[in-house]
Amino acid sequence: MRQPERTDQPAPVQGPPAPAAPRTPSAKQQLRELDRRLSVLESLAVGSGHKRGVMERGLGWSPEINERGFSLYSTDGNNRLHLNGGIQADYHGYPDGQTGHAPGAEPDGFVLRRLRPILDFRIANYFRGQIMPDLAPRRRSELFNAFIDWDYYDWARVRIGQYKPVLNVENQQGEFDLVFAERSLVQNFALRRDFGATVTGRIIDRHVRYDLGVFNSGNGAIGPASVPEPSVDNNKLGMARVMVTPFLLKGPEAFRKLDIGVGVLYGNCTNSPCQQPMMSMGQDRTIFQYQPTVVGNGFSTRVLPQMTWFWRRLGVMSAFVHTWEPKIDKSMGKAALLQNEAWMAQAEVSLTDDEPAFNRVTPRRPFDLAKKGHWGAWTVAARYSEQRIDPQAFGLNFADATQYVQTTKGTSFAVNWYASREFRYQWIWEHSEFQGANQTYAAPRTSDMLIFRFTLIY
Repeated sequence: MRQPERTDQPAPVQGPPAPAAPRTPSAKQQLRELDRRLSVLESLAVGSGHKRGVMERGLGWSPEINERGFSLYSTDGNNRLHLNGGIQADYHGYPDGQTGHAPGAEPDGFVLRRLRPILDFRIANYFRGQIMPDLAPRRRSELFNAFIDWDYYDWARVRIGQYKPVLNVENQQGEFDLVFAERSLVQNFALRRDFGATVTGRIIDRHVRYDLGVFNSGNGAIGPASVPEPSVDNNKLGMARVMVTPFLLKGPEAFRKLDIGVGVLYGNCTNSPCQQPMMSMGQDRTIFQYQPTVVGNGFSTRVLPQMTWFWRRLGVMSAFVHTWEPKIDKSMGKAALLQNEAWMAQAEVSLTDDEPAFNRVTPRRPFDLAKKGHWGAWTVAARYSEQRIDPQAFGLNFADATQYVQTTKGTSFAVNWYASREFRYQWIWEHSEFQGANQTYAAPRTSDMLIFRFTLIY
């Protein structure tokens, strides 16, 4: 039989009271904290909102910007300072010597070509910008870039300040990314750097990129030098460019990286020649310059068809420029509409299993003696460029026919060793042929220049 339960058992001893259960954050609080942490991680890993290259490549930020340099972030990841830059040291040699009769000629010697600390910054995830001086002693220390970007929308980005307009595809390429030591003869007629504002964007599934800008009158801004002079009048230059990548998503794979387009520069020029002294491709001598009394005489137009194409071990770039420039000699009263032009075509071929790119080669196997087969990337490159000045410029004595050139033909060859993404060595030969406007031309008719360049990017 079941025994009845006993009711006279002693009561259990009570211990100390149990601690209160910790307060659990609400789901909303947890979600907010996870979102904050994810924002910080994204900023540290890839840079919040980083897109195309801010460094000489138009608006936005480049993905590779996180692979070098030094960065400082705010706690929430929305503000960022990034210190990077580059150094280029050259040796310039002239096998045939320099006679001294060529204007602007330089002797053999070592040259610190570029010394550029670059400060990129982001503010509140809406504004980006760059400050870049050049401290190389061969010229005055100058502020090259100082601009602000607003790029909330991929189809409409705004840049304001001093920078390089992307009128010419060569100019869009950064100095530390150039296949050769300097740009081609086309740069003599292109807008190099200036003060202004630009709206740019990619539309139609990123197949089309457009650039619209307005800049100062171009006094000292058109030509090979990098620093514009302050404006001397109220005139402005309007710029427009359209680049199309027709096979970006569909079509032949070999043409996925084909970009073709055209740029136009239009504006008034009255108080200056609106033209820097023109240089040879090695920038070793001045090949054309207007008389001091020659200035612009109205609206000028420059049209620049251009293209780039990269496929496997091959990289190709080409550009052409034709100008319509009214000029007048204020002392003599002579006036004319000059039509000048220049063009270039270049190709780079990789000798190793690497691919040329618009923003330089990234070696698949960076140089490392401790690893077998890690010799970096090796490429060879060739370029031809030609420039023709309107004969009227010499017939009306707008320029000195005894020392300046009517037709210039330049040929370049280069061997490039990309030891890593940060180190590069270049061996470059520049050959130029010069033809004067008439029999009075007395400057040298040919020039050969050897350039040995070391580039360090940090």
